[in-house]
Amino acid sequence: MLKGLFDGLTGKSKKTAEEPPPPVPAVQAEKVEVGLPLPDEEPVELPATLGFVSHQPVMDRQQRVVAYDFFVRQGKKGKPESGSNQEFDRLLLSTLQNMDIFRLLAYRRAFVHISLTSLEEPLLRSMSAGSVIFVLEAVPGVAVTADVIAQLDQLQKLGLRFALEPAAYDPHVLSPALQADLFSRVDFMVLDFAGPSTRVLAPILDQLPKRYPGARWMARNVGTAEDLDVCLRAPGNNRFALFHGPFVTTAHALEGGKVDTSQTRVLQIMRLLRTNADPKDVESQFKLDSVLLFKLLRFINSPIHGLTRKVQTIEETLLLLGRETLFKWLSMLLFTSRKDDGVAISLLEKSLIRARFLEKLGSYRGNKLESEHLFLTGMFSLLDVLLNQPFPDVLDPLELPLTVREAVVEQKGIFGPHLALALACEQGDNVRIEALVKVLDFDLDLANQYYLDSVVWAQVVLRDSEVHNNVEAV
Repeated sequence: MLKGLFDGLTGKSKKTAEEPPPPVPAVQAEKVEVGLPLPDEEPVELPATLGFVSHQPVMDRQQRVVAYDFFVRQGKKGKPESGSNQEFDRLLLSTLQNMDIFRLLAYRRAFVHISLTSLEEPLLRSMSAGSVIFVLEAVPGVAVTADVIAQLDQLQKLGLRFALEPAAYDPHVLSPALQADLFSRVDFMVLDFAGPSTRVLAPILDQLPKRYPGARWMARNVGTAEDLDVCLRAPGNNRFALFHGPFVTTAHALEGGKVDTSQTRVLQIMRLLRTNADPKDVESQFKLDSVLLFKLLRFINSPIHGLTRKVQTIEETLLLLGRETLFKWLSMLLFTSRKDDGVAISLLEKSLIRARFLEKLGSYRGNKLESEHLFLTGMFSLLDVLLNQPFPDVLDPLELPLTVREAVVEQKGIFGPHLALALACEQGDNVRIEALVKVLDFDLDLANQYYLDSVVWAQVVLRDSEVHNNVEAV
């Protein structure tokens, strides 16, 4: 439904409301049964399901989303002991294929975590070599050997790419004699801000970039804007190419950001719509911003609406669209008014994912009004960060429904668990996801699918809104 809004916004006509993205030219493996032992092996106990496979955004230096980091958190359904690593990785790769993540990789790249002992896994070769980077995790008690280096060479000849976290490879796992052989073969090195102390990280940052200048760095689990500043502004900051973590949702991430005149105008019109103002008052605000008026008329006159004549007034637009649809269209313009701001676009993508996911949760029960209000809940959940104004102040002019306001401001009310589930999905918190789907009487696998669908939908919306991220640089 909302996909149609963006089709009109960009002046494009689509045959359906949710046209799937174009397929990625990759050979996909046949779906296979996994977790079964090979003929001469002892049975290995694996989880019946991996639960929720987290896919969190990875951003470039302009803070635009260019990739996703796929992993399964440790826990009761987390990774097993070292003897089961290959079986677990096979289950993970098969799960990703069964989830059809290739739809996601039409517009993004993927970092997929596997154990260093799984290099012989056939499913590795069936993943899209140009779109997937495998993060090689060290296995305690299993040393890197010359055979491992040879396996990497063979896989790289097939186009596969790799990353690793140097701090995880201590001398017990990687001998000094083989360190150069392993590290020189990876495309990305990972610095985990949730990992070792800065005292341990300092020599890594001082020495490794000089030794391996061809490898780029990904800063993982960057929690705050201050941590991001270290990556972007400290000496040698050019070593970092990619960034992962919740820093983008912190208010300081929009340093110096102010509500621009276009956003102010949009908020004013949204307030008028919520208060059922006279159409002439709404039109007078549009006439103060010629670009905004042009975008609206282009949207309403796009072929998707099938009008027999051109609409030229706001009053006609309100009659055809309705106030609720126009309100949603304006809520998205709050973000797209700053197309050159990477942070704003990342916030838009995250907000769209939340909004679409919550809308799908509501529509599952068949309640149209509830799904509409759930969409607004997700869409406005990051408005305080975008506009650098605290809740509830930033929402006061909009006069949102009480159910939306309670969820966004206080994480309470009937929509509170829905928003909490969206946040848990972002964080890959399996324990909390499982608890919340029970509260909502929802199926875990369906929630997983809905979330992936929402991520893909958000990417299509951004593409059709002519927002392009430089994924080819990954």
